Amino acid sequence: MSNLHIFQKVANVVVYLFFLSATVYSIVSPYPDNGIAHQGQTYITPSYWIEYIWSLIHILLGGFVIYQWFEPAHDAAIHGVGWHFVISVLLNSASLALIKSGHYIIGFIFVLLTASSVSCVFYKLTKDYPTSSVWDKLFIHAPFSLWHGWIVFTAVITLFQAFTGLKPDGPSVWIRILVILALFFLTSTAVGYVEYKKQKGDITGALVIGLGLLAIFTNQHDSWIHWTALTLAIITLLYPARPYVFRLVGRSSEEHAPLLG
Repeated sequence: MSNLHIFQKVANVVVYLFFLSATVYSIVSPYPDNGIAHQGQTYITPSYWIEYIWSLIHILLGGFVIYQWFEPAHDAAIHGVGWHFVISVLLNSASLALIKSGHYIIGFIFVLLTASSVSCVFYKLTKDYPTSSVWDKLFIHAPFSLWHGWIVFTAVITLFQAFTGLKPDGPSVWIRILVILALFFLTSTAVGYVEYKKQKGDITGALVIGLGLLAIFTNQHDSWIHWTALTLAIITLLYPARPYVFRLVGRSSEEHAPLLG
């Protein structure tokens, strides 16, 4: 292991600890102003409990910064994840601070930059560094799949925070249409995760978005948005099981084929 590789792994540990503290602060600290808290509410804002998905992401990322020191994880950590982990953490931390302080448009830009960086890791790991053990799956692929699904969901939420808000007379027809289109976009993204990894499906990324849709359902009371979010949440959460169901049905059909013949 070269000195540069050691430095890179140490940098991963340092920024992880920084990211953990920044995220905890953004969740537990009060908003600087009640007006900012109200301003950040939109007709696609999810229930607050979805924020605790960060707990799982941080646990798995913590596993990554430990597992990276072991030989089986070296190539994936150094050449697959690379410096994108440091870049993604700094960008994500900046976006959290900006959104927390009410700078939604700039925060949205930083969310997009974070999504770009995390996407580089997600697709490189999927293409060039397939899992060879349960540890690879748990501490290398899973955290970045979860993070990617979460940052896509966050980008949609922040987009509406940047350019829309609550109205005294409820959402207009156009806002309803835009929100429903956004919900369909999230669902299609979750389906895309599963189809991109056709052999087993990316359950983690789809699960994050599915739970996000469920959180939108529990927080929004406009009937069009409320029930659309629930329907799409059910589809999103069930879709990853499709390959296993088809495999089971196919196996069952093969067992009965001689009787039908």
